[in-house]
Amino acid sequence: MIKTLDISPLGRVEGDLDVRVDIDDGQVVNAWTHAELFRGFEVILRGKDPQAGLIVTPRVCGICGASHLTSAAWALDTAWKTEVPRNAILARNIGQIVETIQSIPRYFYGLFAIDLINKKYRHSHFYQEACRRFAPFTGKSYEIGITISGKPVEIYALFGGQWPHSSYMAESFI
Repeated sequence: MIKTLDISPLGRVEGDLDVRVDIDDGQVVNAWTHAELFRGFEVILRGKDPQAGLIVTPRVCGICGASHLTSAAWALDTAWKTEVPRNAILARNIGQIVETIQSIPRYFYGLFAIDLINKKYRHSHFYQEACRRFAPFTGKSYEIGITISGKPVEIYALFGGQWPHSSYMAESFI
């Protein structure tokens, strides 16, 4: 007999995410995800100069602005058939890479791992170790993970002038 498990919303995801899985004899046999949150970039930018996307979209999220900036820049490059210099592409890629690298420990320690110390897991034989490592601000691994996540941001700031909310990719249009 197939049992369906609905997880809605799946917490700690940028925007709401619904997950449904079908389980048959202890194994997942089918899975679906559905993003419920409409962020409204299109509505915010309607009627604005196309270059507004370079300024507005990176500021919508405080953790992944480079992803939005990169997408906006490439969309304009495509629409305007811009020939982007190789060094500009490299600078964009470095910005995207280092923001992604900083995002991984921030997501893991700041959003995911702290759920492991939820009291509903207190009966697990791993619970005390999870608390020792992942408790916000006091966990041994938590502090190291959050601190190290600042290093890639320093690289990003060298290219973008600041982090978050940089708009340095606009330079290829000037």
